[in-house]
Formats: sequence, structure tokens, C-alpha cells
Amino acid sequence: MALYQFFLHLSAEECLGYYQGHYRNLIVTAKSGERIQIPAKHFHRFIQKDGIHGLFTILLDKDGKLIKLIKNS
Repeated sequence: MALYQFFLHLSAEECLGYYQGHYRNLIVTAKSGERIQIPAKHFHRFIQKDGIHGLFTILLDKDGKLIKLIKNS
């Protein structure tokens, strides 16, 4: 298993494209410097009026499949 933390800051307008399905994935850079591609559908529950902002932790299995996505702040 692998654990990564990353900051994400998307405006409400940027989120709209992901929410409507125009984009399938987000590519984020973990605090460790590694780039991770995550299906955008996993972020829908974190969308607020002003978009998505905060520190997230993601847990992946040995095959790179998402186990858990948590918003830390």
C-alpha cells in the first residue's frame, strides 16, 4: 500500500468541468514530489461553493487502486 498527501486548489469554475464529466481525471503532485492520477469522480463529495481547497491524503493498494481519500483540512 502507498500513502500520499497533496494540496488541491480548484475554483468553482474548474470543478464544474470535472463535475459535468468533461474531464475524467485529476493529476496531482504529492508532497513527496510524485505525480498521481486520480479519477475526478472521487472528489465530487468535496466540492463547496468556492471549489475544492485543502490538504488531502490518499491511500492506494499495491496495484494503484484507490482505497481511501480523506480531506485533512
